[in-house]
Amino acid sequence: MYRKIFISPEGDIQISIPRNWYGRNVEVIAFPVAEEQIEKIPPRKVSEARKKREEMNRRYSMDLSNFKFNRDEANNYEE
Repeated sequence: MYRKIFISPEGDIQISIPRNWYGRNVEVIAFPVAEEQIEKIPPRKVSEARKKREEMNRRYSMDLSNFKFNRDEANNYEE
């Protein structure tokens, strides 16, 4: 079991899991807890995570500005 209590300064949050859980089914349950049990996430850490996520998005994104979906081609299963 892995337990982490925190306050997210924004609506999005990333949760790191132990390496030995990679590739396994993992259940995440979220619910509010008493105020004295909360660990606040420093804003610096949040901005670092955001920068890291944006860099990943830039690295693996594709330019789809000239893409046109062809329904006939997509549904042609015989080729």
